[in-house]
Amino acid sequence: MKTPLTLLVGLSTTLRDPVLDAMLDAATVAVVVEQDELPGRGVLSWRVFDGSGAIEAGEFAVGDDCGACQLIESLLPLLEALVARGHWQHVVLAAPPAMEARPLVNALVATLPDVRVDTVTCVVDAVLLVEQLSGDELLDERGLALGPPDRRNVAELTARQIEYADVCVLANAHRSAAPERLHNLLTHLNPRATVVDADPAGVPAGPVARTGLFDFAAAEAWAGDLAAEDRLQPSGDGVTTVLWRSTRPLHPTRLNDALEDIVDGVVRSRGVVWLANRPTQRVRWESAGFSASLGTLGEWSDSEHLAECSVVATGVGLDPARLQAILDACLLTESELATLDWQALEDPFAGVF
Repeated sequence: MKTPLTLLVGLSTTLRDPVLDAMLDAATVAVVVEQDELPGRGVLSWRVFDGSGAIEAGEFAVGDDCGACQLIESLLPLLEALVARGHWQHVVLAAPPAMEARPLVNALVATLPDVRVDTVTCVVDAVLLVEQLSGDELLDERGLALGPPDRRNVAELTARQIEYADVCVLANAHRSAAPERLHNLLTHLNPRATVVDADPAGVPAGPVARTGLFDFAAAEAWAGDLAAEDRLQPSGDGVTTVLWRSTRPLHPTRLNDALEDIVDGVVRSRGVVWLANRPTQRVRWESAGFSASLGTLGEWSDSEHLAECSVVATGVGLDPARLQAILDACLLTESELATLDWQALEDPFAGVF
């Protein structure tokens, strides 16, 4: 029988700890990974404990390569050895603040046949959530990057942690002026997730571990890149998600010039776009806060979808008509469709992807 594992992620270790305590019982072993020593010493520290106390501790060295990759590579043998002891019926893995759940879960599913991912729980701060999702601060600027190559921003990490979760714990809910709006925002970002409030001491008011909620196929589908109708949630309390589509390609220069206007008021957007100067490429669109990124997803001929633009955007106080107008203005006009040499257009994204 496979051992169930609960994965705990979140940007704040202070808010994480009461949730971690709520996950522990006599049959549970916890593995906690910290990154406090990463900026100065280049190591991730870890400790293992259960209800009887500390079991062991150590460090993972992180070089100049992908810190997340090195964490996964070092962590898997530790988890495998713990499960092989057969002393516990449940494992809790508390990831370092800058770790996303998705790559870690993918590695667990692919590599550890005796482990079953049971629940992915994400802790978010009700006081800072909108700010964290809306800014452009890099993790490196906060001393939270997982190694030198890590150029992610806080908004990107926060959004991805929420989007892959089965349970979102809303800590500091009692300090928020609009907790229902935050519930609504979390539901728009991930309708799969159950939102659980924490009390003033940070203790969650509902189940956060061994829920049986994790569904690998559903989590991967939601974390995917295609925008679709099933990502839309009813607008309410200032939170709106809109779907923008077009069967015309985007003019690359106009799109590049409009990037700041497009992400203004949008906390998260994802989708696939069609650039006129790259007519055969499916281009991934993603934004979090004030940061937008594009990348190649392959060829349209390899997809069941006809070439088109399809983007889902979520915002607090978002004006759907304004966003639609900005995106529409980036499309090729009817006359440009008929007369332009598309591939001769200047490519402002050359060298980016």
